[in-house]
Amino acid sequence: MAKVSFRTNILLKSIIGKDLITDDNIAVLELVKNSFDAGSNEAKIIFRDVVTELSAKDYKKYNQSKIILRDTGSGMSEYDLINKWLNIAYSEKKSKKEEFNRQLAGNKGVGRFSCDRLGKSLVIYTKKNSEPLLKLSIDWTEFEKIDDIEKNIQDIDFELDEISIEQYVKETHLEEFETGTTLFISNLRENWDLSKIQSLKRQLERFINPNQNFEAESFDVTIEADEFQKIERGLPESEKINGVVKNRIFSKLDFKATYIKANISEDGKTITTVLRDRGNEIFTLKEHNPFDLLKDIEINIYYLNPYSKAYFRRQTGIRSVDFGSIFLFINGFRIPPYGDQGNDWLGMELRKGQGHSRFLGTREVIGRIEINGVELDDEKEDFFIISNRSGVDNNKHYEQLTKNSAPYGYYFKTFRRLERFVDEGIKWDSTPLKESAIEKKVLDDKNWNEGKEEYKEDLLTRNKRVISIIEKIINAKNDEIISLSINKELVTELADEQAKKAKAEIDSIVGQLNNKTLSSEQITQLINDLKSSENEIENFPGQEGQIELLKKEQNKLKLELERKFAEKKELEDEAIRLEEEAKRLQEELELEKEKNTYLKTSSRTLTEDAKGLVHNIKITSRKISSSVDNLYDKILNDSYTKNSLLKSLGAIKFQSEKANKISKIITRSNFKTDRNAQIADVVQYIKQYIEIYSDIYPRNELEFKIVEKDTTLTKKFSVLDMSVVLDDLISNSEKAGASLIEIEMTNTSKEELNILFSDDGRGVAEKFLGDEKSKNKIFELGVTTTNGGSGIGLNSVREGLRSMNGTIKLIGNNVKLKGACFEIIIK
Repeated sequence: MAKVSFRTNILLKSIIGKDLITDDNIAVLELVKNSFDAGSNEAKIIFRDVVTELSAKDYKKYNQSKIILRDTGSGMSEYDLINKWLNIAYSEKKSKKEEFNRQLAGNKGVGRFSCDRLGKSLVIYTKKNSEPLLKLSIDWTEFEKIDDIEKNIQDIDFELDEISIEQYVKETHLEEFETGTTLFISNLRENWDLSKIQSLKRQLERFINPNQNFEAESFDVTIEADEFQKIERGLPESEKINGVVKNRIFSKLDFKATYIKANISEDGKTITTVLRDRGNEIFTLKEHNPFDLLKDIEINIYYLNPYSKAYFRRQTGIRSVDFGSIFLFINGFRIPPYGDQGNDWLGMELRKGQGHSRFLGTREVIGRIEINGVELDDEKEDFFIISNRSGVDNNKHYEQLTKNSAPYGYYFKTFRRLERFVDEGIKWDSTPLKESAIEKKVLDDKNWNEGKEEYKEDLLTRNKRVISIIEKIINAKNDEIISLSINKELVTELADEQAKKAKAEIDSIVGQLNNKTLSSEQITQLINDLKSSENEIENFPGQEGQIELLKKEQNKLKLELERKFAEKKELEDEAIRLEEEAKRLQEELELEKEKNTYLKTSSRTLTEDAKGLVHNIKITSRKISSSVDNLYDKILNDSYTKNSLLKSLGAIKFQSEKANKISKIITRSNFKTDRNAQIADVVQYIKQYIEIYSDIYPRNELEFKIVEKDTTLTKKFSVLDMSVVLDDLISNSEKAGASLIEIEMTNTSKEELNILFSDDGRGVAEKFLGDEKSKNKIFELGVTTTNGGSGIGLNSVREGLRSMNGTIKLIGNNVKLKGACFEIIIK
């Protein structure tokens, strides 16, 4: 069979031309890079006849608009044009790597097809030293006939002519030149209005490395658009398009922002890191480079506090967030889209969004990563630019640069140091004003200067903390560090400031100490102020002994303050003791008055037990009245059922029978011996009795909670006494406004039951919460805890419990619930 081979259809032109490079700005950049590689000191971009009144549809068909790119580089000979420029994908830059003492920017051999992206027609004027001036005309539309399957790309012929320099000037209306290349692109594919050219200028500003790190003469890009000169006269500098394109931003931020700069040496052996803050160098660190694939790479990252962001907008006309974030430069030119607004190529926003407020994101920082000396060769392991100019390959070099998890890559090793400095060192430079208010102040005040900036803390406090956490910021092992230099002048300056502050504080304390009416609390505050001053100067080296002198003054003053405090405290303590004694005596007098009042008015014919039962009848009577009221309301509101009626009537019947039984007992002579004593489980009786209460009360009025687990105590006791105890305790809880009563029962032993009776009411008065003596008074006859009370209830409870070998005591308020808590022990 015959041998076959690939054919190159004419549509290949569009695939590697206008369809591959889809961004007009990137297309212009590719042509600018070609001028740079040709050794030119300037690339001039000229716009002509771009102002049009044509409709978009008619403009697409044909227009007079032109973009001219002109340089004064080495130019091309006839051989270069035919065998190199017209040879698709061929690039001698792959083998040359460097020319004109510059690292070459391009290497793919497709940048020339950016001309196709920009316009339908191209005329190349080029002249090499001692060679004739050549003119090559190309009509890109000849390659866009989609129905011609037989036509190959090499079947299209172009006119290549030698012309005179005079003819060049006549055709282009440009000045003469010795060597170089002019690309005359016409019948543009897009309408280049003012905003589009402004966008190009902003992109070019980002494309140009502010360091001009080309190892030789500088390289300028100039835009010339005469049609807009009149319009731009009234525009701010940042929106003008004519003139040299410069990246001025980073150099102007040096004294406005906190920033970190890290540089891997050309031989890749060391990393040097410098951290600066508001114009002051904080430290310089030199360490061994752990990234074996990386060399000759510099990182610059700027933290923008609210004032820095405002300065950024004032000098550029745009907000920093719209400018972008961290840009990537390789061999002096930026690699888009890294760093563009919304492009989180380093994962900073994703990392910040994981819930860590201490992390910086793309809104807080701008900066650049400069990679120099890269050999852009497909066959060599290095940073590799993708053909469509959409970034670099994510290979091992890229991973060592950008890895954002431990062990961190070079960028995050540097970035995290800045991050710790911002978070722990300068505390984000917090301000009392909102960002929008700061921006308005800076933009509106033509005389604004840094002295008008306002922060939440003073500069001395801030900078002392900065110096104290340097080791934490660096976070490196000793064997990794080659050298570390901390700014000694800044430390000395801080020591002087601290000495002045400490002296002023001492003078202030001495002045206040002469005030004889100072309380011990005020003296304590002065002692604390002095301690703070001592701590502040402790870590600062003295200037001519001034810190040591201050320490002696502080120590002498401290002794005097402590003596004064001891004297004052002794007097105050004695005054407090006498006041509390007087209060205690007054309270005891009040309690005795209450008891005497009750004893005078109570019936002398009743026994102590009978008095308790009379009190219980009153409680039971109130229960009956309350139950009747509830039943009345249900009937009146037609909100009852047969079961609910029976339940309410049952509760009323229970209470009335109970009252009747108590009244009969009171009138009998054998009262004490006939108290219905029987052997039963105290725990089960209490649970059953409380269930009856639960039926009487709606849950929204009073709720009962029993807490016990396999608790039991079987013994002989009076169920009537136990009923009286529970009734009185529940009645007191009601009066205290309780909505929940909790009864917790536990066995401390087989023969002993421990009960904690708690409620969420108002609790008992403070006068009963002192020592045990105060707490016991609450159980004395005639002493009441409620307004209008008789003082019988808790006394009856104590007496009833005694009859069954039990005791009760007040624990206090807020023990189990917010109200009072009583402890009952029955044996």
